[in-house]
Amino acid sequence: MNHISMDTGVEVAVLNDFDILFPAKEDLSLPYRQLFPLITNAANTPFHAILPHRIKENINSLKQVLSHQLGAQFQVLYAMKTNRSAALVKAAAEEGIGIDVSSLEEFQLALTQGVNGRQCSLSGPFKSEAFLTLALRQEARIVVDSDEELLQIQCLASSIRKSARVLLRWNAEQPHTRFGMNKEKLKAASLFADSLSNIELEGAGFHLSGYCPLERGKALSELLDIADALRFGADIRWKAINIGGGYPLRYVEEATWRRFQNAIDKEDFAAGRMPKSFYPYWHPDTMETAVEKVLKEGGNAARLKANRIELIVEPGRALTDGAGFTTFEVLGTKTTNAGDYCVIVKGLSFSFSETWFNSEFIVDPLHLPVSEESTDSFIPVRAYIAGQSCLEEDVLTYRKVPFSQMPKAGDLLVFNNTAGYLMDLLETRFHGLPIPNKVVLDNKEDSFLIEEVRG
Repeated sequence: MNHISMDTGVEVAVLNDFDILFPAKEDLSLPYRQLFPLITNAANTPFHAILPHRIKENINSLKQVLSHQLGAQFQVLYAMKTNRSAALVKAAAEEGIGIDVSSLEEFQLALTQGVNGRQCSLSGPFKSEAFLTLALRQEARIVVDSDEELLQIQCLASSIRKSARVLLRWNAEQPHTRFGMNKEKLKAASLFADSLSNIELEGAGFHLSGYCPLERGKALSELLDIADALRFGADIRWKAINIGGGYPLRYVEEATWRRFQNAIDKEDFAAGRMPKSFYPYWHPDTMETAVEKVLKEGGNAARLKANRIELIVEPGRALTDGAGFTTFEVLGTKTTNAGDYCVIVKGLSFSFSETWFNSEFIVDPLHLPVSEESTDSFIPVRAYIAGQSCLEEDVLTYRKVPFSQMPKAGDLLVFNNTAGYLMDLLETRFHGLPIPNKVVLDNKEDSFLIEEVRG
């Protein structure tokens, strides 16, 4: 069986479908396997395992890069929308960084976990009055999306006799975004904000999709040009620039990613449902090298230091790299009318999946049999994985995953590195099923903590 390489157009020989494996770069669950019987008894399945020590490692690694390039002129924020685990937020607080929050509830959680309010930043358009009031009292930065929102904040700040720390959001000249302002509106809003009482204009920021450090570096250079124009033209001096998140990480090794690109085709997916695009599960850059490239582009680091402008970065997924895994229990298996094998798990794809985004989580799950049996008679199979609901679309992976033996009821499937956007973005009580518990392991191989008991 041959496949055409997506990179080179050259035929790649594949000896056996069951040799085409896409393992995680690291098995995060291995040190904690002895706890699984206790965890499944106490927390049920599925469950999300949280590893706070890993986000601490990532934070410190990023800090080293920023410190080397900028000295003390930087701030790291954890984008809580990535994963709202209280344990991860607390770990961020313990490392002295702030939180990017997009709701009153996120802000309240950050404060309860010890995050300094001044180190928080509010995102999103037209925040509620309660959200803004708490921000004003805590002296958090408020990212302003429009002139209209700026007036809203000015009126509220004046009414409660507080000053609002404001960053204006630039849309980076993206034509089809509903967020932020173009260059001319940004300059006008800076002049307007500077004229308002109770408004302390601290700077501006942007958010870009994708993972290209060169594109992000050029956007930073352009924003620094705007800062220069305002400083020389109107004596408005920005104190900070926020360049948002969007930094790459590596779920798999490079060879695994190349093998996936070369070997995969629609025959490997149930009903031929192969996505048109995939998240870059391996990237030439890491979070650290990407940030370095952003700062080196156009002399950005030197310009920031020379003008005493603090750089703010808001990683989300990249900071949660390696900070969790998700475990499902197998309910049973069946053969579909099309002749495909399907593994049904306890739980829903809303609890973990990328199929709802018309994509796939390409990393193979680990199969942990409930009992040890002789492997002499085991026959390898390929099966896709579905949730237990009545929805046809309730599928964790349409890809037919290779198994050395057919999973059976009571077995566990472990998906590695799921802390970034895969644990609570789409969770639901559909059919009245409970939302999965988050179990905090925190580098302890002999104990665990259920973060939030959910019924």
